[in-house]
Amino acid sequence: MRQFFYPNLIPLLVLIALVSFTAAESAAQKPSLELEVKQSATQTSISLAGEVKNISTSDVSGVTVYCDFLNAGGKVVRTEQTNLETDPLSPNKVSEFKCSTKSSPEIKGYNLRFNRMFGGPLVVKPRPK
Repeated sequence: MRQFFYPNLIPLLVLIALVSFTAAESAAQKPSLELEVKQSATQTSISLAGEVKNISTSDVSGVTVYCDFLNAGGKVVRTEQTNLETDPLSPNKVSEFKCSTKSSPEIKGYNLRFNRMFGGPLVVKPRPK
């Protein structure tokens, strides 16, 4: 059995891998959604009502919204998850989502994360007013 070794091929493969990684990184850092969210609370629950706009050039689908409810130190006390009401979400279209959790004196804030089922986290920016 003959084995072939092409020393000039290794730098080419490394270059292809770096270009692929760089393209994926730059695409991952560009915001896909604009977000507007409102919080409300009762004695028994804390609710978040949000609206996202797809600002990318392609459909966004399979999005799960993770609502992290935080303590005063910024640590996650509880996480609830929900989905966008519209799936897939076409470019320039808007979808709503709602998330709620049981009220607790420990909860002092929240953080939202958006992940695609196939594609990982989405970068989100606040919607301009």
